[in-house]
Amino acid sequence: MTSRKIDAFVSRCAVARLGVISMGEPYVVPLNFVYIDGTVYFHGALSGRKIEALKTNPAVCLEFDAMHGVSVEKQTTFYTSVVAWGRAEFLADADQEKKKQHILEKLCLKYLGSSPVITREMAEGTAVVAVPLRKVTFRESTE
Repeated sequence: MTSRKIDAFVSRCAVARLGVISMGEPYVVPLNFVYIDGTVYFHGALSGRKIEALKTNPAVCLEFDAMHGVSVEKQTTFYTSVVAWGRAEFLADADQEKKKQHILEKLCLKYLGSSPVITREMAEGTAVVAVPLRKVTFRESTE
């Protein structure tokens, strides 16, 4: 699969799954996200298990999938799956404030269909994380 097709597939996915190490064990959470130029961006609370895990160890794994059907005769499932690895980077510096607001607006547009203006105050109350993807694998089972 070409990187363009992988990019298109990841962009269309509604949910990603983020894998981290938290308290010494694997921890996976679903995410709302946007994918821009090879980087996954997501948001969350300023604190909590996911955020603390990312601060402790920024190495992450992301999974994206879509199920297309099942064949009883072939005893198989038809699907597309992408697994990617990267390192989480918090958009927290003062010079990243505009980018953080822009990412939050993109998230609203993707999931709400429109985007309110995200104020500086709104952005300050939310963690925004970037994960530039450094390695990507693709699997597909089609009819």
